Amino acid sequence: MDLLELIKEKCDSFSDTEIIESHRNVITHIEVAEQHFHKGKMGDEYLFTDVIYRCNQAFEGSIKEAYKVFTGRSTENRSVNSIEQYFEEEGILRNRVLSLFTNYRQQWRNESTHNYNLNFTSQEAFLALVNICAFFNILLDEMLIKKAYNKQKEDFSISNEALSIFFEETTLIGEITQILLEFSKNIHSVEHINRPYMEMELIGSLSAYVSLVDKSLEATSEYKIIDDNFIGMPDIFIQKNNDSLLIEMKRIGKRHISFYKEGAKMQLLRYMLASGINAGIVYIPPIKPSDKMVVNEVEGLDSNLKIIEIYPE
Repeated sequence: MDLLELIKEKCDSFSDTEIIESHRNVITHIEVAEQHFHKGKMGDEYLFTDVIYRCNQAFEGSIKEAYKVFTGRSTENRSVNSIEQYFEEEGILRNRVLSLFTNYRQQWRNESTHNYNLNFTSQEAFLALVNICAFFNILLDEMLIKKAYNKQKEDFSISNEALSIFFEETTLIGEITQILLEFSKNIHSVEHINRPYMEMELIGSLSAYVSLVDKSLEATSEYKIIDDNFIGMPDIFIQKNNDSLLIEMKRIGKRHISFYKEGAKMQLLRYMLASGINAGIVYIPPIKPSDKMVVNEVEGLDSNLKIIEIYPE
């Protein structure tokens, strides 16, 4: 797996030119760190320490860009330390990102920043590279969710006819099913450049859409479930009053729908059993705007459980 290629793909998913350029600057620091690492392996071992310093630059650049996306504010008058404290104190970063953030900050950035006598080994340089690539990759996911959420809020529009259909439903799973069908008709509006939408963009866009359609619906993306030794993270958790359900989304081609639909159903069922939530939806978005969507209720489940599958025909 080429982590840097994944990072580049995600960076190119942003429509804001300034953000793209800033992300590419972060990528440059990582690329130079890789070059130092390879040269260090060939004999110039002092370059392993330079790997750490370049990774630190990438770390600082990435959290500055994240701060801009999450707050909509400039970092011009904010120190890196104050931005780090902001993310730690405000609870904006999800647990998986926060753990990577804390790990890099404690293991690499803090130590190398405050002790100029340090010399790092090849193993330490390698770990720093892997850590910064993992952190930036996951942080970009969170930034894509936020950007898509904001864009959906800006572009949102819906007919009164569609709204009336939603509110005719008497169950939460019925209402969300109708909302997903309506969302599917307009899903390709999230493609702001000539490329397929990414799953994180869909999660952010759908979370905003659900909340905008019905103000009493609360959508939480990447909801964390902990049960004994199991930790799960379904794509979206929906709550309305005392009722709730889970959505597991898969972005795949038509040839693989049957295979991935079955896998998503088993994954969703595991989430439901671990969380005690009795309703869930497997959602596979349309590949083309003309795709017709199929709604199917999964059979053979316990009477208290209900899973709906929504996928292109």
